Amino acid sequence: MVNLKQEKVILTGPSGSGKDFLLRGLIKMGLKYSPKFTTRPRRSLERDGVEYNFIDNSTFENIKSEKKIKVYQEFVINGSTWYYGITRENFDDNQLFIMTPHEISQLSEEDLKGCFLVYLDIDIDIRRKRISNRNDNNDSIERRLKADELDFSGLKNYDLKITDPEFEAEWVYDFMK
Repeated sequence: MVNLKQEKVILTGPSGSGKDFLLRGLIKMGLKYSPKFTTRPRRSLERDGVEYNFIDNSTFENIKSEKKIKVYQEFVINGSTWYYGITRENFDDNQLFIMTPHEISQLSEEDLKGCFLVYLDIDIDIRRKRISNRNDNNDSIERRLKADELDFSGLKNYDLKITDPEFEAEWVYDFMK
């Protein structure tokens, strides 16, 4: 399918809300995506350069000190520091992104004018079940759910809010400019 949409799309939502599912659907429709960088440990089914670009903390801090990072977030989990980020080059060259509310807050008003922000607000019990089905031993499910409650409690500026856990990527694509 040829992508005729002009907007950048930012997907946001708590753990287990379906961001990766929606991402894959929008990629199939032709939206250009490049994964963000992270320093967290890779999950068993993740592939470098596909779900994330996995790097070490030193490399991330070098990219950041060179002012090549557009948005980023730092998490401290059980004494380990994990970074997630999108470079300026990736933001300029791509159309589809997954971001946290903190990362979105780092975008300028000008950046946001050309973006379509999709908030996946799926019921916590559904998300808990989805997360527990993952083979992810890097972090506690309950800690993530609690942190998400705080992170997403004030999110009000979005273009589309999805609460139906059976959503389709076509819904989002149809709403885009």
